[in-house]
Amino acid sequence: MRFLKGALLVLGLTAWGQAQGMAESLKSEFHKESELGAKPVAAGELGSVKALMADPAVRIIALQILREDMDESLVGPLTAWVQAGHSLWIYDARITPLFGFQPVMMKKNQFTNKDEKGTLGGRGLEGVGTVALAMGNSAINTGVGQVSAFLPKVNEDEYGAVNVTADTQALLRFTYNSPAVAAYRREGRGLIVFKPLLWPEALSGDRFQSNLLEFSAGFQVPGPAGSDKIGKPPGPNAEYIQGHPATGTAAVVNTTAPETRNDRVVALPKNAEDKDEMEVIGEGTLVGQITNEKLSFETGTASVKLTRAEVDRVELSTAGQLDTVYWRDGHTSKGLLMDKRLEIDVNGESRTVEKKLVKKFRWSKEVAQQ
Repeated sequence: MRFLKGALLVLGLTAWGQAQGMAESLKSEFHKESELGAKPVAAGELGSVKALMADPAVRIIALQILREDMDESLVGPLTAWVQAGHSLWIYDARITPLFGFQPVMMKKNQFTNKDEKGTLGGRGLEGVGTVALAMGNSAINTGVGQVSAFLPKVNEDEYGAVNVTADTQALLRFTYNSPAVAAYRREGRGLIVFKPLLWPEALSGDRFQSNLLEFSAGFQVPGPAGSDKIGKPPGPNAEYIQGHPATGTAAVVNTTAPETRNDRVVALPKNAEDKDEMEVIGEGTLVGQITNEKLSFETGTASVKLTRAEVDRVELSTAGQLDTVYWRDGHTSKGLLMDKRLEIDVNGESRTVEKKLVKKFRWSKEVAQQ
């Protein structure tokens, strides 16, 4: 197999834009680099991840690291961040079990390849170059035929891919039934991508990379001729999709969410002086009784039921970030409140408020024990 000579697309701080090989007329259909909100994280930079997740301008975090660099305490927060409508990119297949994929390690004699060197997050790596075919019906593969990819060597002469199982969707494969060297999972309102480094100038590498950036950032992809936009990208307003990760994946570490609790439905005393409060955009604070008996909350590691017996207050994000639960025992949890509507009785009048209009709500401190 013959590869075109040229630099690998390293995806560093200056390499997020569309490749030069793409026709100018098509390039104009994609968003500018500054609008994509893509941030790479190299080895030694994992301390910046929490700040990136808190930045509303960041839409994509690319973990340009190897398995030995990974901090597993970030798995839960990153998963919840994805569920809120963001995208996470992973390059080392050995990290993918933490995010619902089933990795497979390939030997050189299992696929056509050529020894090459590449750079991931500023680190030079030994590996191989190969050609993969666009597979699957994703909008990301629009206009893509073949892609020249670099696979880093991991372990002893092994090269990572993922099995197309559970809810994993293939993007690039060697054949119709081979493991995928690029794939994705939808999780909540967001997207988790496993991908290789690319040669953008060769074959369809520029179109694939541009499509993937566009889609991951929450934008539709230009159609085959660039005249229309297609696909249902992730984002804070996207449909929430319950993920079905591959079985046998590594256990996700615990976050600050409390252990599983016994759900208790506790009525507010009718003569309680301390009532519930709900801060609503455009209306101020409503005072009364929140009548939702239980609320569903996803932390990224577990599904939790919120009840007044155990929760003091909930602060809701209005900018696609994570919601925060403040438990009565002092714990806090980051995640996503799944209920789209909240109910509150104000002086005998029942009100329904859309979640997107609620800034925060607090349950009464008057809690009847059962």
